Amino acid sequence: MREEGLNNIFFRHNKHKLAMSNAVKALNLELFADEKYLSPSITAIKTGEMDAEEFRKTIKNNFDILLAGGQDHLKGKIFRVGHLGYVNDRDIMTVVSAISHTLLEINKITAQEAGDALVVASKYLAGKLN
Repeated sequence: MREEGLNNIFFRHNKHKLAMSNAVKALNLELFADEKYLSPSITAIKTGEMDAEEFRKTIKNNFDILLAGGQDHLKGKIFRVGHLGYVNDRDIMTVVSAISHTLLEINKITAQEAGDALVVASKYLAGKLN
């Protein structure tokens, strides 16, 4: 933390929040939290008619990525992507790619939307959007 510096850590967490939340929107998924209350540590995503637990299981089996699930009444309705701590830009791109690929495989999005999500995430990670 001393090496990176506190301001840089805050900047990185905010950048990851923006990259993840905007990629989610590009994938036609809905954020659980209102945009003005998004967390720099975790992005919660509604799955609509999809079973979030099955989606998480598919991501784990195919990509070895652990997504958190919903708790109590939200179990099966949301999944969560953590980006607190030492998470780097590649980690964000990897999870966006895994989510995109899985949605594409189950015919929930088009290849164009999958690509758009990666472009949006990469632009936020590069600091080209705020």
